[in-house]
Amino acid sequence: MKVFVKKWTNDSRLPERKHNDDAGFDCYIRGFKRPVIEEGTKKLIDINENSYILKPLERIGCPLGFATAVPNGYYAAVVPRSGNALWKGLTILNTPGTIDAGYRNEWMAIVVNVSNDNVKIEKGERICQFILRKLVDFDLETSDDLEESERNLGGFGSTD
Repeated sequence: MKVFVKKWTNDSRLPERKHNDDAGFDCYIRGFKRPVIEEGTKKLIDINENSYILKPLERIGCPLGFATAVPNGYYAAVVPRSGNALWKGLTILNTPGTIDAGYRNEWMAIVVNVSNDNVKIEKGERICQFILRKLVDFDLETSDDLEESERNLGGFGSTD
């Protein structure tokens, strides 16, 4: 199967699979966008720097420099890189980020620093990866009664 990919800018770097049996393609930072809400209006402010210091619990948008045509019946998931999570305390905020088949705009990762230290991130750095997933088509049906299960109403921590 082929997934068509387009560079967003001439200097963008396309995602890469490092090993043939890797599940995901590494994605690279093209830039930085700070989310701001002013007078009820949401804006993404470009940060024109080659690097950015991400403070503890701060989030930043990282444009990834490409767009795709994901085939119908599939979607892409933007997920963290395990090395960034372990060694830097960085993760992707809305993991997994979902890229629908019809989306044609530039991809962006929402990166958050969950460590206690400032973390420097740089343009060109591998920040996340994307994985292609098969979409299961389903519908919701309203019901007044749900079938009993072994767990039933047990919730958070109920199996401990």
